[in-house]
Amino acid sequence: MNQKYSIFKDNKAGIVTIKEFAELDKGMFALIFEETYENAMIEAAIEDGKNALVSVIRTPNLYPIAEYAEKIADTIIEYFKKAPAEEPVELVFNDIKLMQKEKKETPETETDEKKSVEIDDLLDDDSDSSEKDTESSKKETKASKKDKKDD
Repeated sequence: MNQKYSIFKDNKAGIVTIKEFAELDKGMFALIFEETYENAMIEAAIEDGKNALVSVIRTPNLYPIAEYAEKIADTIIEYFKKAPAEEPVELVFNDIKLMQKEKKETPETETDEKKSVEIDDLLDDDSDSSEKDTESSKKETKASKKDKKDD
């Protein structure tokens, strides 16, 4: 699924609008949510750094994942460097490509079979040692009873 974010800076009104769209069908996007920010608030966040800008643009209604939020923030920073520009900027993200990328970055894990064998080995080792402990404590108890009888 593709997601699209449209960023528009309206200098006359002094606002920035971010619209989030989801792809319903190939090439057909539907508006999910629209968030408006004051230019002054965005400019102050840019001065504080990208992380501050990400915090500002994320709201309870518009909360892109970290990778998307960072790219949106980078785009806004570049957009504000070109102060007079009032052309909307669109970013399109492909969720499937993101998932494939994350899958490649994840380290290979052991198979379930190897894990279960290791767990069984741990359980076997614990049970053997606990049996040995029980047997040795029984022997000690018998020995102490003999010593008491001998006294």
